[in-house]
Amino acid sequence: MTIHTDRLTTALDRRGPDSGEALETALQFEDSIPRVAARRVLDNDRRREVLRYLLTADEPLEVRTLVARIADVEHDAAAVTPLLDLRQRIHVSLCQTHLPLLENYRILSYDQAYGLVTPGATLSAFESLLE
Repeated sequence: MTIHTDRLTTALDRRGPDSGEALETALQFEDSIPRVAARRVLDNDRRREVLRYLLTADEPLEVRTLVARIADVEHDAAAVTPLLDLRQRIHVSLCQTHLPLLENYRILSYDQAYGLVTPGATLSAFESLLE
């Protein structure tokens, strides 16, 4: 998977015209996640991948495991960027942008000292949206 920053469509747009209703229904029971915030969370490929991995994990995930999995998905063998450089970029973006944002919405808990990510109180609200 390649990340295209100039992409104008979002994950919800690709789901179809009823995606807004699906989002509203899925988040109806969770008043602490505004629709705009949920859209912001789902508009990024890396954040969606983090959510997918957390939903399937039985135990806390190490950040390096998330980085490796996301790099495997994003890496293109024909790409000019070496895999190590890609992993470093992913690690920086996760630690500085994506994980703090998801923690802010209580979707996950990010322990920087131990490099662990655990599911948060509102993660389950996104399960049906990622199918």
